[in-house]
Amino acid sequence: MTSQLLVSYHTCPMEEPGEGLSGGMNIFLRGLLRTLGRRGISTDVLTRATGDTVEITEPFPGVRIFHVPCAFPDPPTRAGAWESVDAFVGNARLLLRGEGVVPGAVSAHYWMSGVAARRIVDAPMILSYHTVEARKKPVAGVEDAPLSAVRRREEANLSRAADRVVCFTEHDLAENVRILPDLAGKGVVIPPGVEGRFRRLIPREVARSYAGLPGSGAIFLLAARDDAGKNAGAALRAFETVRERWKGKVTLLVAGGAEEASDPSAGVIALGPVPHEGMPVLFAASDVVVCPSLYESFGMVPLEALAGGIPVLVPEGTCWGGKVRAEGGGLAYRPDDPEGLSGAMLSLLADPSLRARLSVAGPTVAAPFTWERCTDSWERLLASVSTIRTPP
Repeated sequence: MTSQLLVSYHTCPMEEPGEGLSGGMNIFLRGLLRTLGRRGISTDVLTRATGDTVEITEPFPGVRIFHVPCAFPDPPTRAGAWESVDAFVGNARLLLRGEGVVPGAVSAHYWMSGVAARRIVDAPMILSYHTVEARKKPVAGVEDAPLSAVRRREEANLSRAADRVVCFTEHDLAENVRILPDLAGKGVVIPPGVEGRFRRLIPREVARSYAGLPGSGAIFLLAARDDAGKNAGAALRAFETVRERWKGKVTLLVAGGAEEASDPSAGVIALGPVPHEGMPVLFAASDVVVCPSLYESFGMVPLEALAGGIPVLVPEGTCWGGKVRAEGGGLAYRPDDPEGLSGAMLSLLADPSLRARLSVAGPTVAAPFTWERCTDSWERLLASVSTIRTPP
């Protein structure tokens, strides 16, 4: 019997973050699947295929990923993904019958996966929203996504259908329950971990030389895919202000998004999507990591930066904003202040001793976040909900 079925419909866990619809969720799922496999907990993963045939991969011991054909759009869009859900569900049910897969539990990641999971298999469902539509902050000049109303409806339905709901912080759980009262009593807080290579960064000068980055001046790192919700525009505007007011050399290094956004004359180096294995070098090369997103269920980039002792800049009102204000490792700025982010950037440039103190505090803040602890909690959760039901 498969210990659990995991549905990650809109993106394969093994896809690199920063491309298409992939992001921090992929990093989380990859880390979780790897460590569950080491514990002997077998997992079958259902994700969408990009072609017309079923593909099966085994990236880790005990983990099988089934790529299910469903006429998924290329390039991927959320609207196109929603249109392909019915085909995914039908083919996934046929596939599970053919493979004889009878899971003790199903975990679903993101709302579309939850919608699919409850139609694919009759098993206790553990849901991770990752983000909730009703909690997203409006971005100036950007209209609501076409699926916004559909997503809000389905996320409310899922709050009633799920047996357990995993959130990554107490802050995230409390806010989700406030928006979706039917989650009350179902929530479990399980923070993700961070890989050891982010805790042992190479020297800054070595990293800059290796990556072909400027050897002098301060480097701010922005790691975010091309998504309005990531609020990357705020970082670009703040950096322009910093360049106007700071006499020394400064560079904004952008990982994710379009490589064409590079403008060396303006101090901006855009690398395009960067494989996750390449991120430790970029963290090591940077003086400060800028994380302007106004809403994240967690935020892997701040965690990885803190683990390596790189100070972070995060908005107040977010889980990381509250954490660095209380424990150190970075600065929290007021996102409603037009000069909040640029002011925080200038403060760190002007005060090397402050940067040093934040750098020392970061690894301590990140220390509790390990994949071992995360997997312990998931293992207990799976054991508490798993049962055998007749497949549909």
